[in-house]
Amino acid sequence: MRIHFVCTGNIYRSRLAEAYCNSRGVSGIHVSSSGIRAGQEEDVPISPYAADVLTRYGLNRYAAARWQRTSADLVRASDVLVFMESEHHRFCERWIEATRQRIEVWEIEDVGPIDAVEITNKVERTFGIIRQRIDTLLTVFGPSNARALWRQRGTAL
Repeated sequence: MRIHFVCTGNIYRSRLAEAYCNSRGVSGIHVSSSGIRAGQEEDVPISPYAADVLTRYGLNRYAAARWQRTSADLVRASDVLVFMESEHHRFCERWIEATRQRIEVWEIEDVGPIDAVEITNKVERTFGIIRQRIDTLLTVFGPSNARALWRQRGTAL
């Protein structure tokens, strides 16, 4: 079972989601992330907000070393696609195999322009939402449910 998280730059939301999902250690589930515009503005390995969260929660070892740009191959290789916003889903729509893939659009905003004093609170709220939704997702796609899904598709886990 392959879960793939997609956001804009792959330096904040999707990277946090990937690291947290990997930290859950669910057997048989492979996690990745990408950004539809990753690397276009500058070659930032990860946002300082995400880096802070990864450190505070002990998730650094579960995070990808660098960003990756969303591609048709990444989208098509995934069984579950989680888009942080609708624009990410629209960007990938032509590559999605609707009959095979499960799609979720979480509508989790990027940090965006915000007062410096509010950034920490917004980042913490965002990460809280990501954790809750991943925990729910993994309940649905835990090992026993993943095996059943793969059997339906005629594929061995």
